[in-house]
Amino acid sequence: MASSHDIMQRMREVQAAREKAFEPLAEILEKRAELRRQLAETDAPYGEAFVAAEAAGWTAEELATIGAEEPVKRPRGRARGKRTTPKKEAPAAPQQQTTAPSPSAAMPAQTGAGEAVETTVGRTTG
Repeated sequence: MASSHDIMQRMREVQAAREKAFEPLAEILEKRAELRRQLAETDAPYGEAFVAAEAAGWTAEELATIGAEEPVKRPRGRARGKRTTPKKEAPAAPQQQTTAPSPSAAMPAQTGAGEAVETTVGRTTG
């Protein structure tokens, strides 16, 4: 049977081999992080150049055919075209009543089918 010293030595050898195998991956991860940072720095100028090309008459489809991919993030700018939804108007200020309304003004006129009734506040029939 192997001694605890032999077992620990074998574990260290296995761990050292694993660490050695990880070193190239760690280096590549570092390079990838740097390249992603550099790519992110070009996103804004690329988006601006793409929009400028469109403003000069190129379509997104034409630019894609040539090899210019549409930018992931477009620069913010003025909205183009007409609005499709109407603007919301501010609600009117609520009217305050200073006096209580008359009971007859609060009641709606009731009519039967096909007949029209004229109601006038303060008028009596006789």
